[in-house]
Amino acid sequence: MYKVIVSGASGFIGSSLVRRLLEEDARIWALGRHFRDGCLPASERITLVKDEGDADEVKKQLEGHAFDAFYNLAWQGVNGPEKASWEVQLRNLALALRYAELAHSLGCAKYLCAGTIAERALESLPQLQAVSGGMMYGAAKACCRSLLETRCKQLGQKFVWMQFSNIYGPGNKTGNLISYTLEQLKNGKRASFGPALQPYDFLYVDELIEAVCRLGLSETTEDFYYIGSGKPRILAEYLRAVGDIFGAPELIGIGERPDDGIRYRYDMLDSSRTLSAIGDYISAPFEEHIRYTIEHD
Repeated sequence: MYKVIVSGASGFIGSSLVRRLLEEDARIWALGRHFRDGCLPASERITLVKDEGDADEVKKQLEGHAFDAFYNLAWQGVNGPEKASWEVQLRNLALALRYAELAHSLGCAKYLCAGTIAERALESLPQLQAVSGGMMYGAAKACCRSLLETRCKQLGQKFVWMQFSNIYGPGNKTGNLISYTLEQLKNGKRASFGPALQPYDFLYVDELIEAVCRLGLSETTEDFYYIGSGKPRILAEYLRAVGDIFGAPELIGIGERPDDGIRYRYDMLDSSRTLSAIGDYISAPFEEHIRYTIEHD
């Protein structure tokens, strides 16, 4: 039986991954501080592990098993004021490193950690005079990747950094671009943006989960994989498509905000390495998934 640990298991992405892993007949140890009623399916193959910061206590609850993978999806402060808090983000780094050491001590075959395309925004930082709170989040994730790679190589722990594209789907209330846009449209308000002339990439949550699941199951040879749609577009094209499908194109306010100066490039959004490693995980075009999201959110 495929035995895995999933931290952040009660979150939007973590709970979706747990459900997908159950389809693989996996035995899952779900780590978290809090588990809301109904956040995870009822299954005898799921063991809830309360993690309140005591590494030794967590280890006691996990010992005695040979784990195939440790998926670390835990990260506080992905939205709201905490996204800009360096104190919160530093705690995330410490937790990720502690989990890497836990994975090694338990003999996990692979430690997989969630990154974000926001890491690449740092390449624009030298040209910016001011930044939003999201830059602190991206900086913390970029630092986390470097620290984890260093620590895992010290330990001899196999490590995979999964850099996520911009994720959307029913139930996503993170306030990211699609989440913000749909919330504005549902309330009959304008969704305002900058010029939106740069390349961008959006990925439906089920496609992300499929890729993450396969990266754990597959014999990966690299320590970095970008998980995207494989077909990035100019951001304005995506936003207009959302407005048209929702039936409120007049509420998409492109160019109403100043340019934030952050630049993404098509080469940053290249998922060919991931596709080569795990096969095609894309199930439908953006328009089909965004229509489903609008209807079921």
